[in-house]
Amino acid sequence: MKLNLSLFTFLFSLSCLTITAQSPVDTTLSLQNVTVQGKHFSGLSRGEIQRLSIENNLSSITGTTAEAFRQLPSLITDIEGGVAYRGSNHAGMLVNSIPYGLLEEYNGDVLIQLPALFFNHISLSAFPFVEYIPDGDAGVLNLSSTAFSSFESPLQVIVGVGLQERYNAGTVINLHPGKLHITGKYNYRKEYRKRSFKKTTTNVAGTTEMDNNASARPDVHLADLSIGYDLTPQDTVTVYGLYHLMQYDRYGGINNTKKNPEGETVNKILRHRFNSQRQEAYATEARWNHQFNNPQEQLNVTFNYNNFSYDEDNNFKNEKPETGVILAQDKLFVGHTKNNYYFSTSYHKLFSNRLLLKGGYTGRFRDESYTAEAFDLKEDTWLPNQQKSNDYSFNRFTNMLFASIEKKFRKLTVESGIQGEHQKQTINGSNHSNIHLYPRLRLSYPTRNTGELTLKYVQRVNRPSGMDLNPFIDMSDATYIRQGNPDLKNEYTHTLEASYRMDVSNIRLLPSIYYRNRRNRIMDVVTKQNEQTIWKRENIGHTQTVGLELSGSYSPINPLSIGLSANIYNDEIDGRLMGYNEKKSLVCWDIKGNINFSLTPTTDMQIDGFYISDQLTPQGKIKSRYSINAGISQHLLDDKLRIHLSMQNIFNSLAETTIINTEQMQMTQIRNRDPRVAWISLIVQL
Repeated sequence: MKLNLSLFTFLFSLSCLTITAQSPVDTTLSLQNVTVQGKHFSGLSRGEIQRLSIENNLSSITGTTAEAFRQLPSLITDIEGGVAYRGSNHAGMLVNSIPYGLLEEYNGDVLIQLPALFFNHISLSAFPFVEYIPDGDAGVLNLSSTAFSSFESPLQVIVGVGLQERYNAGTVINLHPGKLHITGKYNYRKEYRKRSFKKTTTNVAGTTEMDNNASARPDVHLADLSIGYDLTPQDTVTVYGLYHLMQYDRYGGINNTKKNPEGETVNKILRHRFNSQRQEAYATEARWNHQFNNPQEQLNVTFNYNNFSYDEDNNFKNEKPETGVILAQDKLFVGHTKNNYYFSTSYHKLFSNRLLLKGGYTGRFRDESYTAEAFDLKEDTWLPNQQKSNDYSFNRFTNMLFASIEKKFRKLTVESGIQGEHQKQTINGSNHSNIHLYPRLRLSYPTRNTGELTLKYVQRVNRPSGMDLNPFIDMSDATYIRQGNPDLKNEYTHTLEASYRMDVSNIRLLPSIYYRNRRNRIMDVVTKQNEQTIWKRENIGHTQTVGLELSGSYSPINPLSIGLSANIYNDEIDGRLMGYNEKKSLVCWDIKGNINFSLTPTTDMQIDGFYISDQLTPQGKIKSRYSINAGISQHLLDDKLRIHLSMQNIFNSLAETTIINTEQMQMTQIRNRDPRVAWISLIVQL
């Protein structure tokens, strides 16, 4: 810990020493709590809704979305792309305000490959708009593309190359002929990814050691097209389409060693895994927006259909390392398809007495199918293995009405609202339905001209996904064997937050105190079954979280801006439903900062880093980790050409160590991938 803080302090000091006084590059722009410092950076607002502009964040321009997420206060991502916000790993994720199957069960795979510049605006809110779905216990992350104007470049080209056989190329077309508004994007990304995994498990039967090294070269294609047309000065219709494809072949050598209680090796097996994977998604969408005479009065209608399919082929061979003899062979084919339909209409009406009314309807229907076919080689014949095969179907239909009233009383602003929904879901022919109301309240009061005091309450939900409810044991990945639970209940969360936003000259601060009360909290629990470590989703009871968050920015001189955020909270997990004697709790925290400065009027640099303390799990903890990242941009030809260099995880410090310690089992698991990621890129605007 001391070494980590010393390292960060050294880099901070080094950055400050390299700053030279210059003439101002640009002024600071403030609009609806969004702040952009300088001409080219930093891209992160410090308002109640945290907004990140990727093109202005130098560490993230050529990185992935998972890496860009780490720039947001109190939000962390692990090496597999998993997201946690304020200690919760169930934050909602949307694309252009709509839920996508692409960002559900497999979102980690997507986020560690998704180019950050594609959805170049990311917003994060613990108190989302009433129009947003209530999914995501701690808040909502919304990924969106820039709405390019006719004043911007009609063509942008991005090419990049990175260490370890990494390549990236993309283009943006921006056209505005007459009443049409056309924006098209395409990006291709290819990487060589390495992954290491070590696990030691001990129980009364002895010790099992697993050592796995895998490598893959994923190809990722991503494209979207938006065409808008101005029917009248008040009416715009827009059609939108998106396509995503990721596919790769991967090899993993899994060394398994079994030892008896005395420490003697009783068995060794090398399990070869030849794996090919394909993830494909597409979406079609239509929107109509009618703007009334008052900017706050509008009518919006949206329809979206998005499809996601996951196909995986596995060929396994068990080898005796001492002799090289193949002892057994088996195959496993997995297919998962999701169809999501979304329709919403919302109406905003402003009355003369400073009262704003919002209301509308949202309907969602999802249909899923999951199949697994397993075969064993017996005497040169492939025979079906019914115990490892599965055929599963799931659908959910959700209707939601929402309404809110916002009233301004001189200085005090009060927003009160409710979302009421009926949910019906079917699992392999078995039906279940329920009705639930989600209340919300927001009070805000300005203090002089420098800040605003806000008090918020909202209720949200974390719904089990289709995979969470599937009772089948998924053994396609030996490093993470998982099993669903058809008895999982919705996790409901009440959140209360008090915050104060302060703007004084070149300083912006946003301290917040939050309290989160969860019922039926959903978490992974590990068990030992037939010598296999299996992770299973469980409702672990009623828990509470109390936390303090502080984010802010400081610009002592115009070419320099400093951002800092910290989050500390007491996490609580009720283990009594799993046989433990009492609730567990741990004080957890994370801190992150960034320094942005100009070396010359056309050369900008950013250094950022974060540290995450030990995190609580139902049966143990995930140990602390940190990362230091940097980016530098050179602007040429009046900003028409940009040369950018960035590096993530400079000190290879993101390895994730999970420790399980129960009466029945002790386990240590270490995951790591890609020690350092460096890119050099060219961004050309024609």
